[in-house]
Amino acid sequence: MSSDPLVSIVCTAYKHEKFIKEALDGFLMQKTSFPYEVVVHDDASPDGTAAIIRDYAERFPDIIRPIFQTVNQFTREPGRVTRTVFAAAKGKYIALCEGDDYWTDPLKLQKQVDFLESHPLYSMCFHRAMLKKGDKLEPHPIPASVNLDDVRFTDLLETVNFIAHASVVYRNELMPLPAWFYKLPFGDLGLHLLNSRKGKIKCLDEFMSVYRITAQGAWSGLRKEEQQHRQLLFFRLVTPFLSPSEKKIMVRKRDALIDSLAHARYPVNPRRKRIYKAYLKYAKCFRP
Repeated sequence: MSSDPLVSIVCTAYKHEKFIKEALDGFLMQKTSFPYEVVVHDDASPDGTAAIIRDYAERFPDIIRPIFQTVNQFTREPGRVTRTVFAAAKGKYIALCEGDDYWTDPLKLQKQVDFLESHPLYSMCFHRAMLKKGDKLEPHPIPASVNLDDVRFTDLLETVNFIAHASVVYRNELMPLPAWFYKLPFGDLGLHLLNSRKGKIKCLDEFMSVYRITAQGAWSGLRKEEQQHRQLLFFRLVTPFLSPSEKKIMVRKRDALIDSLAHARYPVNPRRKRIYKAYLKYAKCFRP
Protein backbone atom coordinates (compact mmCIF):
# COMPACT_ATOMS: atom_id res chain seq x y z
CA MET A 1 0.00 0.00 0.00
CA SER A 2 1.02 3.62 -0.52
CA SER A 3 2.69 5.55 2.29
CA ASP A 4 -0.19 8.02 2.06
CA PRO A 5 -3.33 6.10 3.06
CA LEU A 6 -6.70 7.69 2.43
CA VAL A 7 -8.16 5.83 5.44
CA SER A 8 -6.66 4.91 8.79
CA ILE A 9 -8.43 2.02 10.48
CA VAL A 10 -7.94 2.50 14.22
CA CYS A 11 -8.21 -0.69 16.27
CA THR A 12 -7.63 -0.94 20.02
CA ALA A 13 -7.20 -4.35 21.61
CA TYR A 14 -6.88 -5.74 25.13
CA LYS A 15 -7.29 -9.41 25.97
CA HIS A 16 -8.83 -10.07 22.55
CA GLU A 17 -6.94 -13.27 21.77
CA LYS A 18 -10.16 -15.07 20.83
CA PHE A 19 -11.41 -12.30 18.55
CA ILE A 20 -8.58 -10.23 17.06
CA LYS A 21 -8.05 -12.50 14.02
CA GLU A 22 -11.65 -11.93 12.93
CA ALA A 23 -11.19 -8.17 13.27
CA LEU A 24 -7.93 -8.14 11.30
CA ASP A 25 -9.33 -10.40 8.59
CA GLY A 26 -12.26 -8.01 8.21
CA PHE A 27 -9.83 -5.15 7.57
CA LEU A 28 -7.72 -7.10 5.11
CA MET A 29 -10.71 -8.27 3.04
CA GLN A 30 -11.65 -4.69 2.15
CA LYS A 31 -11.81 -4.04 -1.58
CA THR A 32 -10.99 -0.39 -2.17
CA SER A 33 -9.83 1.93 -4.93
CA PHE A 34 -7.60 3.71 -2.41
CA PRO A 35 -4.80 2.78 0.01
CA TYR A 36 -5.58 2.28 3.69
CA GLU A 37 -3.64 1.45 6.82
CA VAL A 38 -4.47 -0.39 10.04
CA VAL A 39 -3.23 1.22 13.25
CA VAL A 40 -3.70 -1.54 15.82
CA HIS A 41 -2.82 -0.95 19.46
CA ASP A 42 -2.36 -3.70 22.04
CA ASP A 43 -2.46 -2.39 25.60
CA ALA A 44 -0.12 -4.97 27.18
CA SER A 45 -2.59 -7.84 26.94
CA PRO A 46 -1.67 -10.74 29.25
CA ASP A 47 -2.89 -13.30 26.70
CA GLY A 48 -1.82 -14.00 23.11
CA THR A 49 -3.33 -10.89 21.51
CA ALA A 50 0.02 -9.19 20.84
CA ALA A 51 1.51 -12.34 19.26
CA ILE A 52 -1.39 -12.58 16.81
CA ILE A 53 -1.08 -8.89 15.88
CA ARG A 54 2.69 -9.29 15.43
CA ASP A 55 2.15 -12.23 13.08
CA TYR A 56 -0.28 -10.24 10.92
CA ALA A 57 2.03 -7.19 10.92
CA GLU A 58 4.91 -9.35 9.67
CA ARG A 59 2.77 -10.79 6.87
CA PHE A 60 1.18 -7.47 5.87
CA PRO A 61 3.81 -4.85 6.73
CA ASP A 62 2.53 -2.31 4.18
CA ILE A 63 -0.93 -2.24 5.74
CA ILE A 64 -0.71 -3.08 9.43
CA ARG A 65 1.09 -0.66 11.76
CA PRO A 66 1.15 -2.20 15.25
CA ILE A 67 1.66 -0.35 18.52
CA PHE A 68 2.65 -2.60 21.43
CA GLN A 69 2.66 -1.56 25.06
CA THR A 70 4.67 -3.34 27.75
CA VAL A 71 2.71 -1.64 30.55
CA ASN A 72 -1.05 -1.16 30.42
CA GLN A 73 -1.68 2.47 29.51
CA PHE A 74 -5.40 2.61 30.26
CA THR A 75 -4.81 2.00 33.97
CA ARG A 76 -2.26 4.81 34.02
CA GLU A 77 -4.48 7.32 32.23
CA PRO A 78 -7.74 6.31 30.48
CA GLY A 79 -7.27 8.81 27.63
CA ARG A 80 -3.70 7.83 26.82
CA VAL A 81 -4.58 4.99 24.44
CA THR A 82 -6.95 7.21 22.48
CA ARG A 83 -4.35 9.97 22.24
CA THR A 84 -1.73 7.49 21.01
CA VAL A 85 -3.77 5.82 18.26
CA PHE A 86 -5.36 8.98 16.89
CA ALA A 87 -1.98 10.72 16.76
CA ALA A 88 -0.62 7.80 14.72
CA ALA A 89 -3.43 7.87 12.14
CA LYS A 90 -2.25 9.37 8.81
CA GLY A 91 -5.42 9.07 6.74
CA LYS A 92 -7.84 11.72 5.54
CA TYR A 93 -10.53 9.53 7.12
CA ILE A 94 -10.60 7.44 10.29
CA ALA A 95 -12.50 4.16 10.55
CA LEU A 96 -13.11 2.64 13.97
CA CYS A 97 -13.20 -0.97 15.13
CA GLU A 98 -12.26 -2.51 18.47
CA GLY A 99 -10.40 -5.78 18.59
CA ASP A 100 -13.41 -7.85 19.63
CA ASP A 101 -15.73 -6.53 16.88
CA TYR A 102 -15.51 -7.23 13.16
CA TRP A 103 -16.60 -6.15 9.68
CA THR A 104 -18.71 -8.33 7.41
CA ASP A 105 -18.85 -6.45 4.09
CA PRO A 106 -15.72 -6.24 1.88
CA LEU A 107 -17.05 -3.00 0.36
CA LYS A 108 -17.77 -1.30 3.69
CA LEU A 109 -14.90 1.20 3.52
CA GLN A 110 -15.44 1.94 -0.16
CA LYS A 111 -19.13 2.70 0.38
CA GLN A 112 -18.53 5.01 3.33
CA VAL A 113 -15.61 6.86 1.79
CA ASP A 114 -17.49 7.27 -1.50
CA PHE A 115 -20.34 8.87 0.43
CA LEU A 116 -18.12 11.28 2.36
CA GLU A 117 -16.09 12.18 -0.72
CA SER A 118 -19.25 13.12 -2.60
CA HIS A 119 -21.01 14.84 0.33
CA PRO A 120 -18.69 17.51 1.75
CA LEU A 121 -21.32 18.81 4.19
CA TYR A 122 -21.14 15.51 6.10
CA SER A 123 -18.43 14.96 8.70
CA MET A 124 -19.27 11.37 9.62
CA CYS A 125 -20.90 8.28 8.19
CA PHE A 126 -21.96 5.10 10.00
CA HIS A 127 -24.10 2.10 9.14
CA ARG A 128 -26.37 -0.50 10.67
CA ALA A 129 -24.75 -3.26 12.72
CA MET A 130 -25.56 -6.60 14.27
CA LEU A 131 -25.22 -7.45 17.96
CA LYS A 132 -23.60 -10.75 18.84
CA LYS A 133 -23.96 -12.35 22.25
CA GLY A 134 -22.64 -15.89 22.29
CA ASP A 135 -23.94 -17.47 19.10
CA LYS A 136 -26.98 -15.20 18.86
CA LEU A 137 -27.07 -12.41 16.25
CA GLU A 138 -29.69 -9.66 16.19
CA PRO A 139 -29.91 -6.16 14.70
CA HIS A 140 -28.51 -3.27 16.73
CA PRO A 141 -31.69 -1.18 17.11
CA ILE A 142 -32.01 2.38 15.85
CA PRO A 143 -35.16 4.27 16.90
CA ALA A 144 -37.68 4.66 14.09
CA SER A 145 -37.87 8.40 14.78
CA VAL A 146 -34.25 8.93 13.69
CA ASN A 147 -33.71 10.47 10.25
CA LEU A 148 -30.93 8.32 8.79
CA ASP A 149 -29.99 11.09 6.35
CA ASP A 150 -29.42 13.62 9.12
CA VAL A 151 -28.66 12.03 12.49
CA ARG A 152 -28.50 14.66 15.24
CA PHE A 153 -26.63 14.56 18.53
CA THR A 154 -30.00 15.16 20.20
CA ASP A 155 -31.07 11.76 18.83
CA LEU A 156 -28.23 10.12 20.75
CA LEU A 157 -28.98 12.04 23.94
CA GLU A 158 -32.70 11.35 23.70
CA THR A 159 -32.31 7.58 23.54
CA VAL A 160 -29.01 5.72 23.79
CA ASN A 161 -25.88 5.64 21.67
CA PHE A 162 -27.23 3.54 18.82
CA ILE A 163 -24.11 4.09 16.68
CA ALA A 164 -22.00 0.92 16.76
CA HIS A 165 -18.30 1.72 17.21
CA ALA A 166 -17.18 -0.49 14.33
CA SER A 167 -19.57 1.23 11.91
CA VAL A 168 -18.02 4.70 12.07
CA VAL A 169 -15.95 6.51 9.45
CA TYR A 170 -15.28 10.23 9.86
CA ARG A 171 -13.05 12.98 8.53
CA ASN A 172 -9.73 13.21 10.33
CA GLU A 173 -10.25 16.86 11.26
CA LEU A 174 -10.76 16.67 15.03
CA MET A 175 -7.13 16.70 16.15
CA PRO A 176 -5.99 17.93 18.52
CA LEU A 177 -8.87 16.66 20.62
CA PRO A 178 -9.89 18.96 23.51
CA ALA A 179 -8.58 18.17 26.98
CA TRP A 180 -12.06 17.33 28.33
CA PHE A 181 -12.42 14.55 25.74
CA TYR A 182 -9.70 12.46 27.38
CA LYS A 183 -11.55 12.57 30.71
CA LEU A 184 -14.74 11.05 29.31
CA PRO A 185 -15.73 7.63 30.72
CA PHE A 186 -16.59 6.57 27.16
CA GLY A 187 -15.27 8.33 24.11
CA ASP A 188 -17.72 7.36 21.35
CA LEU A 189 -20.38 9.90 22.32
CA GLY A 190 -17.67 12.52 22.69
CA LEU A 191 -16.52 11.84 19.12
CA HIS A 192 -20.09 12.03 17.86
CA LEU A 193 -20.55 15.36 19.66
CA LEU A 194 -17.39 16.77 18.07
CA ASN A 195 -18.29 15.44 14.63
CA SER A 196 -21.80 16.87 14.89
CA ARG A 197 -20.18 20.30 15.28
CA LYS A 198 -18.15 19.79 12.11
CA GLY A 199 -20.97 18.71 9.81
CA LYS A 200 -23.91 16.39 9.27
CA ILE A 201 -24.02 12.68 10.16
CA LYS A 202 -25.34 9.99 7.81
CA CYS A 203 -26.42 6.41 8.48
CA LEU A 204 -26.15 3.95 5.59
CA ASP A 205 -29.06 1.53 5.93
CA GLU A 206 -26.91 -1.57 5.45
CA PHE A 207 -25.61 -4.12 7.96
CA MET A 208 -21.83 -4.23 7.56
CA SER A 209 -20.33 -4.98 11.00
CA VAL A 210 -20.87 -6.94 14.21
CA TYR A 211 -20.69 -5.57 17.74
CA ARG A 212 -19.77 -8.34 20.14
CA ILE A 213 -21.16 -8.24 23.68
CA THR A 214 -18.80 -9.98 26.10
CA ALA A 215 -18.48 -10.16 29.87
CA GLN A 216 -15.02 -8.60 29.54
CA GLY A 217 -16.27 -5.63 27.51
CA ALA A 218 -15.30 -2.17 28.74
CA TRP A 219 -18.98 -1.28 29.14
CA SER A 220 -20.91 -4.54 29.31
CA GLY A 221 -18.55 -5.86 31.99
CA LEU A 222 -19.57 -3.11 34.44
CA ARG A 223 -22.27 -3.35 37.08
CA LYS A 224 -25.40 -1.31 36.28
CA GLU A 225 -24.67 1.16 39.11
CA GLU A 226 -21.16 1.80 37.80
CA GLN A 227 -22.54 2.34 34.30
CA GLN A 228 -24.96 4.92 35.68
CA HIS A 229 -22.24 6.76 37.62
CA ARG A 230 -20.15 6.94 34.45
CA GLN A 231 -23.12 8.36 32.58
CA LEU A 232 -23.39 11.10 35.21
CA LEU A 233 -19.70 11.87 34.77
CA PHE A 234 -20.20 12.09 31.01
CA PHE A 235 -23.11 14.51 31.45
CA ARG A 236 -21.03 16.74 33.73
CA LEU A 237 -18.07 16.89 31.37
CA VAL A 238 -20.00 17.65 28.17
CA THR A 239 -22.60 20.05 29.61
CA PRO A 240 -20.59 23.22 28.84
CA PHE A 241 -20.43 22.26 25.16
CA LEU A 242 -24.10 21.46 24.57
CA SER A 243 -26.69 23.63 22.87
CA PRO A 244 -29.76 24.76 24.90
CA SER A 245 -31.92 22.02 23.37
CA GLU A 246 -29.26 19.40 24.08
CA LYS A 247 -28.89 20.59 27.68
CA LYS A 248 -32.64 20.31 28.19
CA ILE A 249 -32.57 16.65 27.15
CA MET A 250 -29.46 15.97 29.20
CA VAL A 251 -30.94 17.46 32.39
CA ARG A 252 -34.05 15.31 32.02
CA LYS A 253 -31.96 12.18 31.47
CA ARG A 254 -29.64 13.09 34.32
CA ASP A 255 -32.50 13.59 36.78
CA ALA A 256 -34.05 10.24 35.80
CA LEU A 257 -30.67 8.59 36.31
CA ILE A 258 -30.29 10.17 39.74
CA ASP A 259 -33.78 9.01 40.74
CA SER A 260 -32.90 5.46 39.70
CA LEU A 261 -29.60 5.45 41.63
CA ALA A 262 -31.16 6.93 44.76
CA HIS A 263 -34.06 4.49 44.75
CA ALA A 264 -31.70 1.54 44.31
CA ARG A 265 -29.52 2.73 47.20
CA TYR A 266 -32.33 3.72 49.64
CA PRO A 267 -35.61 2.14 48.49
CA VAL A 268 -37.44 2.56 51.83
CA ASN A 269 -35.77 5.62 53.37
CA PRO A 270 -37.12 8.86 51.80
CA ARG A 271 -34.85 11.16 53.82
CA ARG A 272 -31.63 9.37 52.89
CA LYS A 273 -32.87 9.14 49.32
CA ARG A 274 -33.30 12.95 49.15
CA ILE A 275 -29.82 13.53 50.59
CA TYR A 276 -28.22 11.08 48.18
CA LYS A 277 -30.03 12.65 45.22
CA ALA A 278 -28.73 16.08 46.24
CA TYR A 279 -25.21 14.68 46.50
CA LEU A 280 -25.40 13.08 43.06
CA LYS A 281 -26.89 16.17 41.48
CA TYR A 282 -24.43 18.72 42.81
CA ALA A 283 -21.27 16.92 43.89
CA LYS A 284 -21.23 14.37 41.07
CA CYS A 285 -22.64 16.46 38.24
CA PHE A 286 -21.51 20.02 38.73
CA ARG A 287 -18.27 20.06 40.67
CA PRO A 288 -15.51 21.90 38.75
